[in-house]
Amino acid sequence: MPESPRELVIVGVDSAAFSPLLEVLEERKVVAADQLRLLEEEEGETATQVYANRNIPVQSLEQFAFAPEQVVILLKGGDAGLSALSSAEGAGAWVLDAADNTRGDETATLIHPLLNAADIAAAERRVLSLPAAGAAMVAEALAPLRDRLQAVEVQLNQPVSALGKSAVDAMAAQTARMFNGQEADIDPAIGHRLAFNHLSSSEALLASGHNLSELALLHDLRRLLGGNIALDASINTASVFHGQLANVRAVLKEDADLAQIGGLLRNGTRLKMRERPSSEEAVGGEETLIGRLRQSLLNAKQINFCAASDNLRRDLAINCAQIAQLLLKNH
Repeated sequence: MPESPRELVIVGVDSAAFSPLLEVLEERKVVAADQLRLLEEEEGETATQVYANRNIPVQSLEQFAFAPEQVVILLKGGDAGLSALSSAEGAGAWVLDAADNTRGDETATLIHPLLNAADIAAAERRVLSLPAAGAAMVAEALAPLRDRLQAVEVQLNQPVSALGKSAVDAMAAQTARMFNGQEADIDPAIGHRLAFNHLSSSEALLASGHNLSELALLHDLRRLLGGNIALDASINTASVFHGQLANVRAVLKEDADLAQIGGLLRNGTRLKMRERPSSEEAVGGEETLIGRLRQSLLNAKQINFCAASDNLRRDLAINCAQIAQLLLKNH
């Protein structure tokens, strides 16, 4: 009996990450049009999508039958995302969670395709998770220095798209109203205006003063870089649609040699050195931009630098596509 053809299933066509993911999949020819399945909660809510010059219908998530030969990418969170995860895993499919459905679940294997792709073979379940917002970029930037690190502090300036498509739509509406001299509505889920603002936190604070996204960032950095590095982080939200920038402060085990550190970063995989990196420059690119490398004035062992990347295309879409390609080919 011939084997069933492999299929790639994307759950969450209405996600902010869907368009860049579809674009990257087509550019890299990860899957043929007749092997691609698109799902949303209600059939007909989202228009037919074009992939490789073919119209791909959007099917109902509730009525879809998952199967073992499938690789499922979850772009949808909430109850619908958890339900899809349960159904796909129960059917024996590989599941890649890119929507925090498995946040805090140690039985889901965290994968960064450049840093630990080999861990797929030893996965406890056929469930993989993508690093939390900002974690992929920061881990990639620190990877060349991993054996030298003693402590790291990250200040991530995330874009509104990191909060989801509804936040992007809300900021666009607020911007339009303000340009027309009208008062902008406050997003009730966030409690602040998103347009022309810079938020110290877009989430409720925990007793420690951190928010859940900051703890998720720290958790994933520990899993990717090792548990022997002291870590702290804060996440601000800037009034830009796409592109993230992190200020990184790293304490080394020995006094910093800037020339040597710069050489390591310059030779890092998918890292590109810039004098003054910006999130705008990073949008649409496939590298993490590194710059403003300097020694701290407070500590001879501390270096400071900036990292910037396209949060949707680079950190989510390209990483998803690479993991999906590995699963389709080897697993």
